[in-house]
Amino acid sequence: MAKVGLTFFSGAATALIAYTAVLNKQRRLRVKTRQSDEATRRDLREQHAPTNAHYVPSEEPHALTLLPKAELLLSAGPRKSTRDTELGEDVTGTVLTSERIVFWVLDGTSDTVVISSSQGRDLLSSRLFCLAISAALHQLAHRYEDTHQLAKAAFDAAIQQLRNHLEEHQAVFKSFVEKEQQTPHWDVSTTMLLGILSKTGELDLFRIGDSKAICFDDTKQVVSTPIDQKPASIGLGRVYARLVRGEPMTLELYAPDRSEQLHRGHASGVRRVIAFSDGIGPGTEQYLQRMLGQRTYGQFHDGLSRTPNKTYDDKALVLVSFEAMS
Repeated sequence: MAKVGLTFFSGAATALIAYTAVLNKQRRLRVKTRQSDEATRRDLREQHAPTNAHYVPSEEPHALTLLPKAELLLSAGPRKSTRDTELGEDVTGTVLTSERIVFWVLDGTSDTVVISSSQGRDLLSSRLFCLAISAALHQLAHRYEDTHQLAKAAFDAAIQQLRNHLEEHQAVFKSFVEKEQQTPHWDVSTTMLLGILSKTGELDLFRIGDSKAICFDDTKQVVSTPIDQKPASIGLGRVYARLVRGEPMTLELYAPDRSEQLHRGHASGVRRVIAFSDGIGPGTEQYLQRMLGQRTYGQFHDGLSRTPNKTYDDKALVLVSFEAMS
């Protein structure tokens, strides 16, 4: 019995040793395989990793190459009276950032009242009203993404500026009103075209009156907007500042609120916009639509400067675009 027991334990020990050897061999193989796999992955990463000298972060091409550009062209029409201050009643402006362009065209009404100080400075006129709106747009443009909301804020700021003139020069206004006994109120007014063009090609337009905009995509094709389908408003298609007789005198703001007088439009894929007042005339308008799409920026500018324009009115034109950096 003792010999059999020793033989059993000896055989069991031999089997255990052999089994342990197998496990150790398998463990060594797994470790070797894992090390080999890690080395292979490391080699692949090193082969495909960019060097510092050639690495460029992945960004959209237009984010690096498109720059905002704006040009304003103004021309005073012939005088309709003996007032020198009648000239320059069209006002245009822009606010540019790397991501968007805010632009506007204001066409002041010529045949409206002008109240001046004894030094000849305008205290109330359509020209002054336009300048006040334009100054407000410059100050407020960065606060708004929506053209309608920006326009309303600018109107409120402009009428407040005119009210400050009324408060500061009460004697001048009172003397004027006393000479005009048959008139209950006096108006100054302007039209407006206001737009926001983003670097991504989104365009938001707001219009009161008869100024227009022509839009082009990056292939120089005309892009239509809802405003194109609406006739330019006349008559009540204006923003008014009204001086009302009374004690005390007041200045009130009147802005259109009906759809036939207040136009909004949006378009996508826009690269260039030309906005202009009605003084540009139909002949030049056709040139703008035809030639800007066919010519380079420099060729268009040169051609426009040689185009005759025979309307007897102030003319204002603003060209805004995101152009590829050369």
